[in-house]
Amino acid sequence: MNNLFANEIFGVLEPKHGKKFDLVGTPLSANQDFYFVSKWKEIFSRYSVARIFIYKTQEEDWSYWFNPVDDQIVQKGIELTFKSELYETALIYYNILVDLSWAITYVTAEYAIYKFDNKGNAIDALDLSEMVTIEEAYEMLRKTENGISTPNAKGNPFEYLSIMRPEFKEAIDLIIDFWAKFSNSNIRNLYNYLKHKGKPIYKEIEELRGGRLMNIKIFGKEIPSEIRDVQKLICLENGIKELVDFDDNVLFHYIKQLLDLLEVAVNPSPMAFL
Repeated sequence: MNNLFANEIFGVLEPKHGKKFDLVGTPLSANQDFYFVSKWKEIFSRYSVARIFIYKTQEEDWSYWFNPVDDQIVQKGIELTFKSELYETALIYYNILVDLSWAITYVTAEYAIYKFDNKGNAIDALDLSEMVTIEEAYEMLRKTENGISTPNAKGNPFEYLSIMRPEFKEAIDLIIDFWAKFSNSNIRNLYNYLKHKGKPIYKEIEELRGGRLMNIKIFGKEIPSEIRDVQKLICLENGIKELVDFDDNVLFHYIKQLLDLLEVAVNPSPMAFL
């Protein structure tokens, strides 16, 4: 598989599984460590799968997707339809990845508040009185996840967390700055269109279908004569190139910087990476 992307994610963005450590003297993992590493793993999973779907759009052999047909125009139309579905799936995964960048920041910073007593003193992770069961840890994370919101949402908790736990301030500032630039981008707007409004049609597929069957003009003004006139039209090849460029020049660097900052702030026990 040709390396379509400029930056490698394997061995760079994935959680550090197999990290060597000495059992003697290594602290047990706190819940925060598990929360952080679990979200890190989810981010890497979404990232790698988003890239897989982009790679799939570059294939020339489509025979394992469907049985070839003799009509070359029909064949090309089917290929482009599959390609558009792969593109849309990658678009969705990339946007989910952005949302997960808020999640990993929020759950780790929010939980950090509860690692300190009401006097601001750190609670020892080995304090048996502070340990919870698997079921309780699971429910705590699910409950915490309910508090996640977009960085610019009214009443969002990030500014408060930045004040309460200043070790997360740089990471929080990063996601707020990223969202300010990304929230109204074409990639985000297309994702919201897919999620809330409908399915676009693609220039390459419509060109195969040929021109309009009829044109209707009333008082010199052209009016809709088929459903294509009112559907959202985008260019498939441009959309794919846009995602690759976004990955290469924006997203990769954002995710890497965020994970680096959070790893320093959380300082998870190596045991969390087992």
